Amino acid sequence: MAIAAASVSLAEYALMSNNPLVQAVTYSLILNGSVMQDIPLVTKKTLIANGVRFEGNLPTVTWSQLNAEGVTTKGTPTPYQESAFFTRNYIDVDKFFVQDVNAIGNPRATQEEAYLKALTYEQNFRFFKNDHITGDANSFVGLRYRIDNGGTYGVRPENKIDGAGVDLSQANITTKTANQFLEFLDQLLWSVDSPDGQGVVLYMNEVMKRRLNLALRTLGTSGGLNITQDQFNRTIQSYKSAVLRDAGYKADQATRIITTTEAANGIADTGSTYTSIYAVNYSMDHFFGWQFEPPNVQDLGLINNGVIYRTLIDWAVGLMNTSTRSLGRLYDIKLA
Repeated sequence: MAIAAASVSLAEYALMSNNPLVQAVTYSLILNGSVMQDIPLVTKKTLIANGVRFEGNLPTVTWSQLNAEGVTTKGTPTPYQESAFFTRNYIDVDKFFVQDVNAIGNPRATQEEAYLKALTYEQNFRFFKNDHITGDANSFVGLRYRIDNGGTYGVRPENKIDGAGVDLSQANITTKTANQFLEFLDQLLWSVDSPDGQGVVLYMNEVMKRRLNLALRTLGTSGGLNITQDQFNRTIQSYKSAVLRDAGYKADQATRIITTTEAANGIADTGSTYTSIYAVNYSMDHFFGWQFEPPNVQDLGLINNGVIYRTLIDWAVGLMNTSTRSLGRLYDIKLA
């Protein structure tokens, strides 16, 4: 199903918002590589969203004889519930910094841009790796935990695909291993209900993106790789119709969110030489998000203590998984 007409994206906010502060914030998030740019967002003033999905218990189909009555049948969907989560911060700058004629640039703008970079790192990390046991219970549950706990979060077990240690290391890659990898990649697309990649984003680290290019060059073909531009004139790579994204780094700017040092079983992020690729099918009948309201960016000016200029940035966002075939992970890909 296509994205609903009522849904919006960060790109649309950046292009159309009549609030310059909101426009600047959303544009910065896009340029910084936030995963939120991919998620279609429906605006709904609720902190809890309820839904149902078929996790089994489909209606029974009965074959019939001529002149026999029909048999009543029904399916039983499984209810689920998701919560909205908040980021809310003040950016305070002393009035003397703001008014200093020797300041290099606008001190408030500098702090706001630094905050947006940090927000991008934080959102991306939580989107992939957060859980409510060892992670931050005030943020959404990440893809890996949802896939690992599919019975709770509505993900089929076959959507966690073992790449069987397919060797894409520079020293050992061959046409055979490159072809094996592309078959696993096609399986990943199939697992999220989109064999041609329509509506899908494939997330990996930048090493895996380069290695995918190497695999295709090893085969001597483009192999379904396409290069286009988005509305901001950025180069977008895709495999078939699936967009390729670098998941980026954590806030320390040194640790990859999807590492190149995963264990072969995909459990540990360090200690070995493997990596993963995540797939998300973004559509209203697969995976999308909702926001309580558009990102709220307010210049509160000089607050009543008389010494601080304050900017408020807050946003309430939740994630909805309406299908058991929305999310997938291909792990056990050898890079070195």
